[in-house]
Amino acid sequence: MVRRPRKLYKVWNDRLPRCSFVKACTRSTEEVEENKVAREQKNPRLWLIRSGSRGERELNALEQNKALIGFSEVGDLSNKDRSEIVRRLEEVYPGSSKNRIANYASQLHRFVNIIQIGDLVVMPRKLTDGIAIGEVTGDYNYIDDPNDLFPNSRSVKWHKESVPRDNFKQDLRHSFGAFMTVCEIKRNRAIDRVRAVLETGKDLGPLLDKPGLIPTQIVDDEPDVEDYEVDIEEVANQQIVSLIKSQFAGHDLAKLVAEILETEGYTTKVSPPGPDGGVDILAAGGTLGLGEDRICVQVKSSDGEANHDVVLRLIGSVTNSGAQTGLLVSIGGVNKAARKELENNFFMLRLWQIDDLLKALFKNYAELPEYIRTKLPLRQIWAPVLQDDL
Repeated sequence: MVRRPRKLYKVWNDRLPRCSFVKACTRSTEEVEENKVAREQKNPRLWLIRSGSRGERELNALEQNKALIGFSEVGDLSNKDRSEIVRRLEEVYPGSSKNRIANYASQLHRFVNIIQIGDLVVMPRKLTDGIAIGEVTGDYNYIDDPNDLFPNSRSVKWHKESVPRDNFKQDLRHSFGAFMTVCEIKRNRAIDRVRAVLETGKDLGPLLDKPGLIPTQIVDDEPDVEDYEVDIEEVANQQIVSLIKSQFAGHDLAKLVAEILETEGYTTKVSPPGPDGGVDILAAGGTLGLGEDRICVQVKSSDGEANHDVVLRLIGSVTNSGAQTGLLVSIGGVNKAARKELENNFFMLRLWQIDDLLKALFKNYAELPEYIRTKLPLRQIWAPVLQDDL
């Protein structure tokens, strides 16, 4: 299926995965019966539910214990089957192609009618290098409030808010890169492996570490995540994140951040490895670094979220060092208390999470020192953004 590009974006990577294309699916009597049988058997299924192309629903979903899918303009879909959802979409998007309507209808139908209480959900995070894993605890719900930005939801108990992607093997990480907002992941014993990661932190692979075992495949007409296009940008970015974590582990990440700031025009001083008292980098603008634009930087390279104490130490370091601004760089993001403290100190503190770090890296990559580009070899390409990018 060929789709007309809407705009272009940059993708960086030294190797890109293949894309597979969406299979056009027509709801049939057999599909209705298959879904009915699945509900009666109550076999838990594993669903990928995204939080927006830039993670705009991510924090709301975690804080509210919900899965949120957007589509606020579609309205309440309670008690609507797939054909009724199609008709509603045709009203809301009158100029859209049949393929686009079918694509949206398929995802909304799954979210409203097919996903069951007890199913597992994975939400690839954009603000951290992690995967949130939860269990569906409620039926579809619509909040009829014009001030609610994300009225379509399912209640979810989030067991883990940010499992490092490196805890999963490559095939599952690839599945997490599917373009769709809502789709099922079922190949290679995916649900058993996600359960294993929840319990042990380790993905045992499709054979579950049992030699001689033949992986069972679910045979039905319902599309699997592998039937959909891959979000090349996300897959590429996650490969780059893995490379950063391996090549700039621990204190070396501070050196990378310092080189990015140097390229931005700052003079930097990197603290030696060891206890830093909340200061990894001092950066200043102006001639010889004697300008008024002074930044105190704290870099957290671990997968865990930075907590409230980290932010308080950074505030103290800004004051003690005579800096004007504090910058917290955290690959694992920050927890709720830390985020609140950052918001309360808007005129003093800034946060770089993984997406911010990548943006700064891409912006300055060509001007970075050769030793950085040797450790982190990247290539820039252009790729079309599809109209049906959700």
